[in-house]
Amino acid sequence: MSEVDQLIQENKELKAKLRDKEILFNHIVESTFSGYFDWNIKEKKEYWSPTLKKMFGYENHELYSSPITWQRLIYQEDLPIVFDQMDAHIKSRGKIPFDCKMRFHHKQGFRVWIFCQVKIVEWNELGRPTRIVGSLTDITDIKNIQETEAYVEQLESRNKELQQFAYVASHDLQEPLRTIISFTEHMSEEYKDRLDETAKTYLKYITGASHRMSELVKGLLDYTRIGKNFKIKKIDPNKILEAVLQDLHSLLENKNVKIKIEKLPKINGLETEIRSVFMNLISNAVKYSKKNVTPIIKIGAIKDVNVVKFFVEDNGIGIEKAYLKRIFLIFQRLHNKNEYEGTGIGLAHCQKIIELHGGKIWAESIPNLGSSFFFTIPA
Repeated sequence: MSEVDQLIQENKELKAKLRDKEILFNHIVESTFSGYFDWNIKEKKEYWSPTLKKMFGYENHELYSSPITWQRLIYQEDLPIVFDQMDAHIKSRGKIPFDCKMRFHHKQGFRVWIFCQVKIVEWNELGRPTRIVGSLTDITDIKNIQETEAYVEQLESRNKELQQFAYVASHDLQEPLRTIISFTEHMSEEYKDRLDETAKTYLKYITGASHRMSELVKGLLDYTRIGKNFKIKKIDPNKILEAVLQDLHSLLENKNVKIKIEKLPKINGLETEIRSVFMNLISNAVKYSKKNVTPIIKIGAIKDVNVVKFFVEDNGIGIEKAYLKRIFLIFQRLHNKNEYEGTGIGLAHCQKIIELHGGKIWAESIPNLGSSFFFTIPA
């Protein structure tokens, strides 16, 4: 083999090795969600790796590699930061590193967070860069997690502030209400012989309104406390239900209510909160029973693979379909307070508790035939 042939062969082997190295490098870059560029300013050529273009949703042939394209893709608000970083990098002759986070527009319209590291590898005799290379890494998932964590932290802080405000407001409201109730009761008793029927009616309205307001404030305070002592543990709904029925014994006896209970499976939950759910649902079933009809309440549960679905059914007045979602909103009442007492917080209370457990609550009803309330707790 002649010397020329040998050089040709060595050149082919070198090109093959370089090609293999390039393939290996591109595989490594792609597996790390990174891309790179090489900008030869002197020759006015710029190369973007296919992996870089893919970060923004483009195939290699769809995107022309140029500074203009780069400036079009980047968020305009981030450009000044990039220019300042590059200026500092150039003036320091590369001693101040260029690495910053910036946002780009994806082809599909969403935002892509990129961590960019740039290095000037060639300079001219005037100290100006003639070749710049850089690597870009997609950090969108990391930024999304950080933003979510920051948002959750902010929400938790705001929630604590709101709970504190609700507690203080509720506590401060209770005192004047107690004073109003006390004075109206004293007036009704001490001046009953000197008050005419109109005055007695006014005092009756004031006393009734004050008691309702007191119950409303107490309900709000209870609502803000839901989940405050968040200690999930294995609980027995059968024992909870037994305690609830004992507390409601007088109410159930006075209304001659018939309760039918199936054996309930144990669940992981908050005992006090689940007790409150049963208390509200059973109380509502009694409250909205039909006149001259014996109230019948059925309570049971169906255990599935992922959830336990509880139900509380009644044969009461029922609910119109249009109002089935509205009933879970706080302060929403479907009936006049003179017909049925209540604060409009009970079912909102239940929904907050069930969602705290990661479950759902809903109602099905036929007017004048009864209602069924369902709620799920993850198994």
